[in-house]
Amino acid sequence: MRVRPHTVIVALLLLAGCSAEPGQSTPSVPLPPDEWASFRNVDSCAILDEAALSKLGQVGARTFSGASAHNCVVTITQPDGSPLTARAYVGERVAADAKPVDIPGLTAVQDSGCTLTAKTAGDLGIAISIEGTDYEKQCAQARDVATAVAAKLKSPPQNPAASPFHGKDPCQPIDQFTQQIGALTQARRPTLINCELTGANGTMLISHEIENMAGHAHGEPLTVGGKEGMRHQEPDQQDRCEVMVLVRPVLEQSYFTTRLEVGGTSDSCAKATNAANESAKEL
Repeated sequence: MRVRPHTVIVALLLLAGCSAEPGQSTPSVPLPPDEWASFRNVDSCAILDEAALSKLGQVGARTFSGASAHNCVVTITQPDGSPLTARAYVGERVAADAKPVDIPGLTAVQDSGCTLTAKTAGDLGIAISIEGTDYEKQCAQARDVATAVAAKLKSPPQNPAASPFHGKDPCQPIDQFTQQIGALTQARRPTLINCELTGANGTMLISHEIENMAGHAHGEPLTVGGKEGMRHQEPDQQDRCEVMVLVRPVLEQSYFTTRLEVGGTSDSCAKATNAANESAKEL
């Protein structure tokens, strides 16, 4: 029987399709533009410039604040002896209820919680907030602090050495991440320090955080990229696993950490560990 050429081609294509790896038939979508790019090297503590703030009082030590290496806090002892605790948050999104305020040289808004944001990239910017419960006083103090450091807010100081995470996109290395979860179907950067990836074969969440280990529930110890780490999996969630890498000590009992959670797939702990090893190479 004579076999027609196009029949042979179809048969070969069918065989090739059968031998393809799962997920290969789904084209990988590109990462969306990094709207946080202009903030990744900004040194939040350098924004709270000691010389500029000295006109408000005696400036104490500046240090990282909260979970992000892109936030900084300082306490200023005012002339009457009362403390003024100010925070600078890099890469903040303007609140819906924010209203324009007049800070010379800046495009600035202030929301109902008294957070003042200098807009530097669309609706993203650098926020100044004041600790306390007296909103009227806090709003005025936030404007005073922003006015004092207006030059730093207008031209944010860059320092890629400020932390292991400065200059780093948590969505990278994307090629190695997608080896664990399949071709990329969706990607989001909800904040400056987070990445959410959805692949053909699972999901991955990545975050660059400062973690206080004093009350942390430790998981299974492991070494990741030559660094101390831990792995955690709930007994009833075998398709989900988190690996945390202790990148470097910072503050008291705290570490810069990379956290990776893989879900919706088999061998989630192995995949999370592999992804963590690749991520550690970037730091």
